[in-house]
Amino acid sequence: MRFGTLVAGMILGLGLSAPLMAGDAISEALVKSAEKKAISISSKELQKMIDDGDEFIGLDVREEHMREEGTFDVEEDVKIARGVLEFDVGAAIPNKKALIVVYCRAGKSAALAAVTMKEQLGYSNVKYLKGGLDEWLEEGHSIYNHFGEMVLAK
Repeated sequence: MRFGTLVAGMILGLGLSAPLMAGDAISEALVKSAEKKAISISSKELQKMIDDGDEFIGLDVREEHMREEGTFDVEEDVKIARGVLEFDVGAAIPNKKALIVVYCRAGKSAALAAVTMKEQLGYSNVKYLKGGLDEWLEEGHSIYNHFGEMVLAK
């Protein structure tokens, strides 16, 4: 009986691995599609906007535990996890014409969120930070968290 349970477990395990791998490919395809549809902004362009004092809303779509990593210096920063964006963004950002820069760690969730906001929620001026905070740091920009200003050591 024990051998049968082991074999069944192995078969079920093998059967479940294919959908998980396919899910990764599907997820990446969704991100690539969103990146083509959404308007991106580079780290350099965003830094110029910050330096020039341009008005925009930063929308952090990372999960709460990820936000402790830090963020760039933005005057108005809204924090809504990607998983609840559709439910919470209307109350948090009622002006659907406001310039919104969506960001996350790597830019993937931000691209998906930007497309959702534009195509399904009616926001007209949404961009996402290409490469996210990872690229922001790689290009030498600072982030700020409870430790203060942080830069990537190279």
